Amino acid sequence: MEKQQKDERLTEAMRIYGNYLLKLCYTYVHNWTVAEDLVQDTFVKYYEKMEQFREEAAVKTYLYRIAINHCHNYLTSWRYTKLQIIDYWHKLISHGDEPEVQLLAQEADAFLVHAIERLPTKYKDVLLLFHFAEFSLKEIAVLVRLPENTVKTRLRRARQMVGVTLQEEGFENGFDS
Repeated sequence: MEKQQKDERLTEAMRIYGNYLLKLCYTYVHNWTVAEDLVQDTFVKYYEKMEQFREEAAVKTYLYRIAINHCHNYLTSWRYTKLQIIDYWHKLISHGDEPEVQLLAQEADAFLVHAIERLPTKYKDVLLLFHFAEFSLKEIAVLVRLPENTVKTRLRRARQMVGVTLQEEGFENGFDS
C-alpha cells in the first residue's frame, strides 16, 4: 500500500471515528487530555499496522479494539496507578495545610506506595483497579480475563499482603508507631 493511500485512509478514519474514540477512551480514563493521547496512539498504531489489517472486521471495530487495548494498558501501567494512589491518599488526609499534616501525608504516601510496589503483579493489578481506578469486580474480571471469584480472591490476598507489609514497616492505622 502506498503512502498517499495510507494517509487518505488514516485521514478518513480520523474524521469518521475520532470523536467516538475520544468518548470511548474518556469513559475508561476520565481525563480528556489522557483520552486525546490514547486516541492519537490508536491512530498511530492503525497507521503502522494498516497493511496487516485484513478487513475481516470493520475499521470501526478494529479501531475500537486498539483503543480499548491502549486504555487497558494505560490503566494497568504503574505510572497511572501510582498517581491514583497518591491522589486518593491526599484526598483522605487533606484536613489542613499544617506542615505536620503534610509531612504525615508524604510519609503515608511513601509507605503505601512501597507496600503496593512489593506485591506480585497479579495482586497489584487487581488491587489498583479496584481501589484506585474504581472498577467493579466484574469489570476487572473482564479486563484481566479471569473468573470473578479469582479476582475476589486476589483482591483479598492483595489487601492482606499490603496490611502485613505496612505492619512490618511499623505503619499501623495511619500513624507511624
